[in-house]
Amino acid sequence: MIFTIVSFLVVLSILVFLHELGHYLAARHVGVRVERFSVGFPPRAFARTIGETEYVLAWIPLGGYVKLFGQNIDDEDPSDPRNFAAKTKLQRLYILVAGPLMNLAAALVLMPLVYMIGMEVPAYHMEKPMLSTVEQDSRAMQAGFRPGDRILALEEQPVADWKGLYASLEREVMRKAELRFLVERDGTQLEIPVEVTALAGSKPFGWRPLLPAVAGGFSPVSPAREAGLTRGDRITAIDGVPVEGWEHLSATIQKSAGTPMKFRVQREDQEFETDITARQDSSSGRWLIGITPDTHRERHGLVESVTLGTRRLLEITGGTFSFLSRMFSGEGSLDALGGPVKIGVVIGEAARSSFSDLIFLMALISLQLGIFNLLPIPALDGGHILLLAVEAIKRGPLSAKLRERTQIIGFSLLITLILVVTYNDVLSLME
Repeated sequence: MIFTIVSFLVVLSILVFLHELGHYLAARHVGVRVERFSVGFPPRAFARTIGETEYVLAWIPLGGYVKLFGQNIDDEDPSDPRNFAAKTKLQRLYILVAGPLMNLAAALVLMPLVYMIGMEVPAYHMEKPMLSTVEQDSRAMQAGFRPGDRILALEEQPVADWKGLYASLEREVMRKAELRFLVERDGTQLEIPVEVTALAGSKPFGWRPLLPAVAGGFSPVSPAREAGLTRGDRITAIDGVPVEGWEHLSATIQKSAGTPMKFRVQREDQEFETDITARQDSSSGRWLIGITPDTHRERHGLVESVTLGTRRLLEITGGTFSFLSRMFSGEGSLDALGGPVKIGVVIGEAARSSFSDLIFLMALISLQLGIFNLLPIPALDGGHILLLAVEAIKRGPLSAKLRERTQIIGFSLLITLILVVTYNDVLSLME
Protein backbone atom coordinates (compact mmCIF):
# COMPACT_ATOMS: atom_id res chain seq x y z
CA MET A 1 0.00 0.00 0.00
CA ILE A 2 2.78 2.46 0.92
CA PHE A 3 4.65 1.63 -2.30
CA THR A 4 1.48 2.28 -4.34
CA ILE A 5 0.87 5.65 -2.63
CA VAL A 6 4.49 6.78 -3.09
CA SER A 7 4.49 5.70 -6.78
CA PHE A 8 1.22 7.55 -7.35
CA LEU A 9 2.51 10.74 -5.71
CA VAL A 10 5.79 10.72 -7.64
CA VAL A 11 4.26 10.03 -11.06
CA LEU A 12 1.38 12.48 -10.74
CA SER A 13 3.64 15.18 -9.29
CA ILE A 14 6.02 14.87 -12.26
CA LEU A 15 3.20 15.15 -14.80
CA VAL A 16 1.54 18.06 -12.99
CA PHE A 17 4.90 19.81 -12.74
CA LEU A 18 5.40 19.49 -16.51
CA HIS A 19 1.91 20.86 -17.16
CA GLU A 20 2.37 23.89 -14.94
CA LEU A 21 5.90 24.40 -16.26
CA GLY A 22 4.39 24.87 -19.71
CA HIS A 23 2.14 27.69 -18.45
CA TYR A 24 5.02 29.18 -16.46
CA LEU A 25 7.51 29.27 -19.35
CA ALA A 26 4.94 30.67 -21.78
CA ALA A 27 3.92 33.41 -19.34
CA ARG A 28 7.53 34.38 -18.71
CA HIS A 29 8.18 34.35 -22.47
CA VAL A 30 5.53 36.99 -23.20
CA GLY A 31 6.34 39.05 -20.10
CA VAL A 32 3.51 38.16 -17.70
CA ARG A 33 4.46 38.23 -14.01
CA VAL A 34 4.09 34.82 -12.35
CA GLU A 35 3.04 35.24 -8.72
CA ARG A 36 2.89 31.58 -7.70
CA PHE A 37 3.93 28.21 -9.14
CA SER A 38 2.24 25.40 -7.17
CA VAL A 39 2.42 21.65 -7.64
CA GLY A 40 -0.52 20.22 -5.70
CA PHE A 41 -3.25 21.91 -3.68
CA PRO A 42 -3.15 23.18 -0.06
CA PRO A 43 -2.16 22.54 2.64
CA ARG A 44 1.39 23.49 1.79
CA ALA A 45 4.32 21.18 2.37
CA PHE A 46 7.01 23.58 1.15
CA ALA A 47 7.09 27.19 -0.07
CA ARG A 48 9.89 29.50 -1.12
CA THR A 49 9.93 32.87 -2.86
CA ILE A 50 12.61 33.42 -5.49
CA GLY A 51 12.49 36.77 -7.21
CA GLU A 52 8.87 37.72 -7.78
CA THR A 53 7.52 34.15 -7.82
CA GLU A 54 6.51 31.95 -4.90
CA TYR A 55 7.22 28.26 -5.54
CA VAL A 56 4.95 25.87 -3.63
CA LEU A 57 4.82 22.10 -3.13
CA ALA A 58 1.48 21.13 -1.58
CA TRP A 59 0.22 17.94 0.02
CA ILE A 60 -2.69 17.13 -2.32
CA PRO A 61 -1.07 16.07 -5.63
CA LEU A 62 -4.29 15.96 -7.67
CA GLY A 63 -3.38 19.00 -9.73
CA GLY A 64 -1.56 22.29 -9.50
CA TYR A 65 -1.69 25.83 -10.75
CA VAL A 66 0.29 28.83 -11.88
CA LYS A 67 -1.07 32.12 -10.55
CA LEU A 68 -0.56 34.85 -13.14
CA PHE A 69 -0.79 38.55 -12.35
CA GLY A 70 -4.06 39.75 -13.86
CA GLN A 71 -5.66 36.38 -14.63
CA ASN A 72 -8.18 36.81 -11.82
CA ILE A 73 -10.99 39.34 -12.05
CA ASP A 74 -9.87 41.29 -8.96
CA ASP A 75 -6.38 42.10 -10.29
CA GLU A 76 -7.00 42.75 -14.00
CA ASP A 77 -5.16 45.84 -15.24
CA PRO A 78 -4.92 46.22 -19.05
CA SER A 79 -2.67 49.27 -18.56
CA ASP A 80 0.12 47.26 -16.87
CA PRO A 81 2.35 45.59 -19.52
CA ARG A 82 3.13 42.67 -17.12
CA ASN A 83 -0.57 41.99 -16.48
CA PHE A 84 -2.23 38.97 -18.16
CA ALA A 85 -5.17 41.16 -19.18
CA ALA A 86 -2.81 43.50 -21.06
CA LYS A 87 -1.65 40.80 -23.46
CA THR A 88 -3.11 40.16 -26.89
CA LYS A 89 -5.57 37.31 -27.44
CA LEU A 90 -2.89 35.28 -29.23
CA GLN A 91 -0.46 35.74 -26.34
CA ARG A 92 -3.10 34.67 -23.81
CA LEU A 93 -3.99 31.67 -26.00
CA TYR A 94 -0.30 30.77 -26.11
CA ILE A 95 -0.11 30.75 -22.31
CA LEU A 96 -3.32 28.70 -21.93
CA VAL A 97 -2.39 25.95 -24.40
CA ALA A 98 1.24 25.67 -23.25
CA GLY A 99 0.34 23.46 -20.26
CA PRO A 100 -1.62 20.80 -22.19
CA LEU A 101 0.92 20.94 -25.03
CA MET A 102 3.70 20.19 -22.53
CA ASN A 103 1.84 17.04 -21.45
CA LEU A 104 1.31 16.01 -25.07
CA ALA A 105 4.99 16.60 -25.79
CA ALA A 106 5.95 14.49 -22.76
CA ALA A 107 3.77 11.65 -24.06
CA LEU A 108 5.48 11.92 -27.47
CA VAL A 109 8.85 11.48 -25.76
CA LEU A 110 7.87 8.78 -23.26
CA MET A 111 5.94 6.42 -25.55
CA PRO A 112 8.81 5.83 -28.04
CA LEU A 113 11.09 5.37 -25.02
CA VAL A 114 8.94 2.39 -24.01
CA TYR A 115 9.68 0.67 -27.31
CA MET A 116 13.39 1.49 -27.10
CA ILE A 117 13.77 0.15 -23.54
CA GLY A 118 11.69 -2.86 -24.48
CA MET A 119 8.92 -4.60 -22.62
CA GLU A 120 9.06 -8.05 -21.11
CA VAL A 121 6.31 -9.86 -23.01
CA PRO A 122 4.88 -13.28 -22.07
CA ALA A 123 5.78 -15.86 -24.71
CA TYR A 124 2.13 -16.88 -25.00
CA HIS A 125 1.44 -13.55 -26.74
CA MET A 126 2.59 -15.26 -29.95
CA GLU A 127 0.28 -18.25 -29.40
CA LYS A 128 -3.25 -18.70 -30.76
CA PRO A 129 -5.77 -16.98 -28.45
CA MET A 130 -7.26 -19.98 -26.66
CA LEU A 131 -8.76 -19.98 -23.16
CA SER A 132 -7.41 -22.35 -20.54
CA THR A 133 -9.97 -21.59 -17.81
CA VAL A 134 -12.88 -19.22 -17.19
CA GLU A 135 -13.50 -18.43 -13.54
CA GLN A 136 -16.87 -19.38 -12.12
CA ASP A 137 -19.37 -16.47 -11.96
CA SER A 138 -16.81 -14.13 -13.57
CA ARG A 139 -17.77 -11.48 -16.10
CA ALA A 140 -16.23 -13.66 -18.82
CA MET A 141 -18.43 -16.61 -17.89
CA GLN A 142 -21.53 -14.39 -17.67
CA ALA A 143 -20.75 -13.08 -21.16
CA GLY A 144 -20.65 -16.65 -22.51
CA PHE A 145 -16.96 -17.63 -22.68
CA ARG A 146 -15.98 -21.19 -21.79
CA PRO A 147 -12.68 -23.08 -21.26
CA GLY A 148 -11.22 -24.27 -24.57
CA ASP A 149 -12.71 -21.41 -26.62
CA ARG A 150 -10.49 -20.08 -29.38
CA ILE A 151 -11.01 -16.41 -30.23
CA LEU A 152 -11.01 -15.95 -34.00
CA ALA A 153 -11.94 -12.29 -34.46
CA LEU A 154 -12.86 -9.07 -32.66
CA GLU A 155 -15.29 -6.70 -34.36
CA GLU A 156 -14.98 -8.78 -37.58
CA GLN A 157 -11.18 -8.28 -37.60
CA PRO A 158 -9.31 -11.63 -37.49
CA VAL A 159 -6.81 -12.14 -34.66
CA ALA A 160 -4.00 -14.68 -35.06
CA ASP A 161 -2.46 -14.50 -31.58
CA TRP A 162 -2.89 -12.98 -28.12
CA LYS A 163 -0.69 -10.02 -29.05
CA GLY A 164 -3.04 -9.15 -31.92
CA LEU A 165 -6.09 -9.61 -29.70
CA TYR A 166 -4.74 -7.32 -26.98
CA ALA A 167 -3.85 -4.68 -29.58
CA SER A 168 -7.38 -4.84 -31.02
CA LEU A 169 -8.91 -4.62 -27.54
CA GLU A 170 -6.82 -1.57 -26.67
CA ARG A 171 -7.90 0.09 -29.92
CA GLU A 172 -11.61 -0.77 -29.72
CA VAL A 173 -12.39 -0.63 -26.00
CA MET A 174 -12.83 3.17 -25.97
CA ARG A 175 -14.61 3.37 -29.32
CA LYS A 176 -17.73 1.31 -28.64
CA ALA A 177 -20.07 0.41 -25.82
CA GLU A 178 -20.18 -3.25 -26.87
CA LEU A 179 -17.63 -5.50 -28.57
CA ARG A 180 -18.34 -8.64 -30.60
CA PHE A 181 -16.04 -11.66 -30.32
CA LEU A 182 -16.08 -14.49 -32.84
CA VAL A 183 -15.26 -17.73 -31.02
CA GLU A 184 -14.66 -21.31 -32.13
CA ARG A 185 -16.01 -23.96 -29.73
CA ASP A 186 -16.07 -27.70 -30.45
CA GLY A 187 -15.74 -27.12 -34.19
CA THR A 188 -18.52 -24.52 -34.43
CA GLN A 189 -18.35 -20.74 -34.51
CA LEU A 190 -20.43 -18.39 -32.37
CA GLU A 191 -20.53 -14.68 -31.68
CA ILE A 192 -20.25 -13.38 -28.09
CA PRO A 193 -21.17 -9.72 -27.36
CA VAL A 194 -19.41 -8.14 -24.36
CA GLU A 195 -20.16 -4.77 -22.77
CA VAL A 196 -17.07 -2.58 -22.59
CA THR A 197 -17.72 -1.82 -18.90
CA ALA A 198 -17.16 -5.53 -18.16
CA LEU A 199 -13.74 -5.39 -19.82
CA ALA A 200 -12.66 -1.95 -18.54
CA GLY A 201 -13.67 -2.38 -14.89
CA SER A 202 -11.13 -2.89 -12.10
CA LYS A 203 -12.53 -6.37 -11.35
CA PRO A 204 -10.73 -9.07 -13.43
CA PHE A 205 -12.67 -10.20 -16.48
CA GLY A 206 -12.08 -13.81 -15.49
CA TRP A 207 -10.55 -15.63 -18.46
CA ARG A 208 -7.09 -17.15 -18.50
CA PRO A 209 -5.06 -17.73 -21.65
CA LEU A 210 -3.82 -21.20 -22.53
CA LEU A 211 -0.13 -20.90 -21.66
CA PRO A 212 2.27 -23.54 -22.99
CA ALA A 213 4.05 -25.42 -20.20
CA VAL A 214 7.47 -23.96 -21.06
CA ALA A 215 10.15 -23.10 -18.49
CA GLY A 216 10.98 -19.42 -18.83
CA GLY A 217 12.89 -18.95 -15.60
CA PHE A 218 13.69 -20.59 -12.28
CA SER A 219 13.24 -19.58 -8.65
CA PRO A 220 16.26 -19.63 -6.28
CA VAL A 221 15.12 -23.01 -4.94
CA SER A 222 14.09 -25.02 -7.98
CA PRO A 223 13.61 -28.81 -8.06
CA ALA A 224 13.09 -28.51 -11.82
CA ARG A 225 16.51 -26.92 -12.37
CA GLU A 226 18.11 -29.47 -10.04
CA ALA A 227 16.57 -32.19 -12.24
CA GLY A 228 18.26 -30.76 -15.34
CA LEU A 229 15.60 -28.52 -16.90
CA THR A 230 16.79 -25.35 -18.69
CA ARG A 231 15.03 -22.31 -20.11
CA GLY A 232 12.90 -23.15 -23.14
CA ASP A 233 12.18 -26.75 -22.11
CA ARG A 234 8.56 -27.76 -22.75
CA ILE A 235 6.88 -30.19 -20.32
CA THR A 236 4.75 -32.51 -22.46
CA ALA A 237 3.61 -35.14 -19.91
CA ILE A 238 3.68 -36.05 -16.21
CA ASP A 239 3.48 -39.72 -15.21
CA GLY A 240 2.36 -40.53 -18.77
CA VAL A 241 -0.54 -38.03 -18.76
CA PRO A 242 -0.21 -35.31 -21.46
CA VAL A 243 0.14 -31.73 -20.07
CA GLU A 244 -2.32 -29.39 -21.83
CA GLY A 245 -0.85 -26.12 -20.56
CA TRP A 246 0.39 -24.15 -17.59
CA GLU A 247 -2.88 -24.41 -15.61
CA HIS A 248 -2.93 -28.19 -16.05
CA LEU A 249 0.75 -28.38 -15.05
CA SER A 250 0.11 -26.39 -11.86
CA ALA A 251 -2.95 -28.47 -10.92
CA THR A 252 -1.04 -31.73 -11.42
CA ILE A 253 1.83 -30.53 -9.25
CA GLN A 254 -0.61 -29.61 -6.45
CA LYS A 255 -2.19 -33.07 -6.57
CA SER A 256 1.23 -34.70 -6.22
CA ALA A 257 1.56 -33.32 -2.66
CA GLY A 258 5.30 -33.91 -2.70
CA THR A 259 5.41 -37.41 -4.20
CA PRO A 260 7.99 -37.97 -6.99
CA MET A 261 6.71 -37.43 -10.56
CA LYS A 262 8.14 -38.48 -13.92
CA PHE A 263 8.30 -35.55 -16.33
CA ARG A 264 8.60 -35.97 -20.08
CA VAL A 265 10.41 -32.91 -21.47
CA GLN A 266 10.95 -31.69 -25.01
CA ARG A 267 14.12 -29.70 -25.71
CA GLU A 268 14.25 -28.54 -29.33
CA ASP A 269 14.10 -31.82 -31.36
CA GLN A 270 14.88 -34.14 -28.46
CA GLU A 271 12.75 -35.65 -25.68
CA PHE A 272 13.85 -37.03 -22.34
CA GLU A 273 12.36 -38.04 -18.98
CA THR A 274 13.39 -36.95 -15.51
CA ASP A 275 12.06 -37.36 -11.96
CA ILE A 276 11.04 -34.21 -10.07
CA THR A 277 9.69 -33.92 -6.52
CA ALA A 278 7.82 -30.70 -5.73
CA ARG A 279 8.62 -28.73 -2.58
CA GLN A 280 6.01 -26.99 -0.43
CA ASP A 281 6.26 -23.21 -0.12
CA SER A 282 6.21 -22.26 3.55
CA SER A 283 4.24 -19.00 3.05
CA SER A 284 1.54 -20.11 0.59
CA GLY A 285 1.44 -23.84 1.30
CA ARG A 286 1.52 -24.56 -2.46
CA TRP A 287 3.63 -27.32 -4.02
CA LEU A 288 6.16 -25.88 -6.47
CA ILE A 289 8.88 -27.15 -8.81
CA GLY A 290 10.42 -23.66 -9.13
CA ILE A 291 9.75 -22.57 -12.72
CA THR A 292 8.11 -19.46 -14.19
CA PRO A 293 6.34 -18.94 -17.56
CA ASP A 294 8.43 -18.11 -20.60
CA THR A 295 8.90 -14.46 -21.58
CA HIS A 296 10.93 -12.43 -24.07
CA ARG A 297 11.86 -8.76 -24.31
CA GLU A 298 10.81 -6.82 -27.40
CA ARG A 299 13.12 -3.90 -28.28
CA HIS A 300 13.14 -1.57 -31.29
CA GLY A 301 15.54 0.95 -32.84
CA LEU A 302 15.13 4.71 -32.58
CA VAL A 303 13.26 5.29 -35.86
CA GLU A 304 10.95 2.30 -35.41
CA SER A 305 10.31 3.24 -31.76
CA VAL A 306 9.28 6.78 -32.74
CA THR A 307 6.98 5.37 -35.45
CA LEU A 308 5.40 2.76 -33.18
CA GLY A 309 5.10 5.18 -30.23
CA THR A 310 3.47 7.89 -32.33
CA ARG A 311 1.08 5.39 -33.89
CA ARG A 312 0.15 4.07 -30.45
CA LEU A 313 -0.56 7.59 -29.17
CA LEU A 314 -2.72 8.38 -32.21
CA GLU A 315 -4.73 5.19 -31.68
CA ILE A 316 -5.24 5.99 -27.98
CA THR A 317 -6.19 9.59 -28.83
CA GLY A 318 -8.76 8.42 -31.36
CA GLY A 319 -10.18 5.98 -28.83
CA THR A 320 -10.30 8.69 -26.17
CA PHE A 321 -12.35 11.04 -28.35
CA SER A 322 -14.66 8.18 -29.33
CA PHE A 323 -15.16 7.42 -25.64
CA LEU A 324 -15.83 11.08 -24.82
CA SER A 325 -18.31 11.27 -27.68
CA ARG A 326 -20.21 8.30 -26.25
CA MET A 327 -20.11 9.83 -22.77
CA PHE A 328 -21.56 13.16 -23.90
CA SER A 329 -24.18 11.43 -26.06
CA GLY A 330 -25.34 9.34 -23.10
CA GLU A 331 -24.13 6.01 -24.50
CA GLY A 332 -21.12 5.70 -22.17
CA SER A 333 -20.86 4.93 -18.48
CA LEU A 334 -18.98 6.55 -15.60
CA ASP A 335 -17.99 3.03 -14.51
CA ALA A 336 -15.37 3.00 -17.28
CA LEU A 337 -13.72 6.20 -16.01
CA GLY A 338 -10.68 5.97 -13.76
CA GLY A 339 -10.26 8.46 -10.94
CA PRO A 340 -7.43 9.12 -8.49
CA VAL A 341 -7.90 5.85 -6.59
CA LYS A 342 -7.87 3.64 -9.68
CA ILE A 343 -4.98 5.59 -11.20
CA GLY A 344 -3.01 5.16 -7.98
CA VAL A 345 -3.55 1.40 -7.93
CA VAL A 346 -2.57 1.02 -11.59
CA ILE A 347 0.57 3.15 -11.12
CA GLY A 348 1.58 1.00 -8.14
CA GLU A 349 1.13 -2.21 -10.16
CA ALA A 350 3.12 -0.77 -13.08
CA ALA A 351 5.95 0.35 -10.81
CA ARG A 352 6.18 -3.16 -9.34
CA SER A 353 6.07 -4.79 -12.77
CA SER A 354 8.86 -3.07 -14.72
CA PHE A 355 10.36 0.31 -15.54
CA SER A 356 9.02 0.19 -19.12
CA ASP A 357 5.48 -0.49 -17.81
CA LEU A 358 5.75 2.55 -15.56
CA ILE A 359 7.01 4.73 -18.45
CA PHE A 360 4.11 3.50 -20.62
CA LEU A 361 1.60 4.42 -17.93
CA MET A 362 3.19 7.86 -17.49
CA ALA A 363 2.92 8.46 -21.24
CA LEU A 364 -0.72 7.38 -21.20
CA ILE A 365 -1.67 9.59 -18.22
CA SER A 366 0.27 12.55 -19.65
CA LEU A 367 -1.64 12.18 -22.93
CA GLN A 368 -4.98 12.06 -21.10
CA LEU A 369 -4.06 15.11 -18.98
CA GLY A 370 -3.26 17.06 -22.14
CA ILE A 371 -6.51 16.06 -23.83
CA PHE A 372 -8.68 16.51 -20.72
CA ASN A 373 -7.34 20.00 -19.99
CA LEU A 374 -8.15 21.14 -23.54
CA LEU A 375 -11.84 20.21 -23.17
CA PRO A 376 -14.10 23.31 -23.19
CA ILE A 377 -15.04 22.91 -19.52
CA PRO A 378 -14.95 26.02 -17.30
CA ALA A 379 -12.13 25.93 -14.71
CA LEU A 380 -9.95 23.95 -17.13
CA ASP A 381 -7.57 25.43 -19.70
CA GLY A 382 -10.07 24.55 -22.41
CA GLY A 383 -12.74 26.55 -20.61
CA HIS A 384 -10.51 29.64 -20.54
CA ILE A 385 -9.75 29.12 -24.23
CA LEU A 386 -13.50 28.93 -24.95
CA LEU A 387 -14.12 32.24 -23.16
CA LEU A 388 -11.24 33.77 -25.11
CA ALA A 389 -12.82 32.58 -28.37
CA VAL A 390 -16.17 34.08 -27.36
CA GLU A 391 -14.41 37.38 -26.67
CA ALA A 392 -12.85 37.28 -30.14
CA ILE A 393 -16.22 36.60 -31.77
CA LYS A 394 -17.95 39.23 -29.62
CA ARG A 395 -15.11 41.71 -30.33
CA GLY A 396 -15.05 42.74 -26.71
CA PRO A 397 -14.44 41.41 -23.17
CA LEU A 398 -17.10 39.42 -21.35
CA SER A 399 -18.54 40.88 -18.17
CA ALA A 400 -16.67 40.08 -14.96
CA LYS A 401 -19.86 38.73 -13.38
CA LEU A 402 -20.45 36.25 -16.23
CA ARG A 403 -16.87 34.99 -16.14
CA GLU A 404 -16.97 34.58 -12.37
CA ARG A 405 -20.22 32.60 -12.44
CA THR A 406 -18.93 30.43 -15.29
CA GLN A 407 -15.78 29.54 -13.35
CA ILE A 408 -17.73 28.74 -10.16
CA ILE A 409 -20.14 26.45 -12.03
CA GLY A 410 -17.31 24.77 -13.92
CA PHE A 411 -15.25 24.18 -10.78
CA SER A 412 -18.29 22.76 -8.96
CA LEU A 413 -19.01 20.35 -11.82
CA LEU A 414 -15.35 19.29 -11.91
CA ILE A 415 -15.24 18.57 -8.17
CA THR A 416 -18.53 16.63 -8.43
CA LEU A 417 -17.13 14.51 -11.27
CA ILE A 418 -13.96 13.75 -9.29
CA LEU A 419 -16.00 12.72 -6.23
CA VAL A 420 -18.35 10.48 -8.27
CA VAL A 421 -15.49 8.78 -10.09
CA THR A 422 -13.53 8.29 -6.85
CA TYR A 423 -16.62 6.78 -5.20
CA ASN A 424 -16.97 4.35 -8.14
CA ASP A 425 -13.26 3.48 -7.84
CA VAL A 426 -13.59 2.62 -4.16
CA LEU A 427 -16.70 0.50 -4.77
CA SER A 428 -15.04 -1.41 -7.61
CA LEU A 429 -11.96 -2.12 -5.49
CA MET A 430 -14.21 -3.50 -2.74
CA GLU A 431 -15.94 -5.97 -5.07
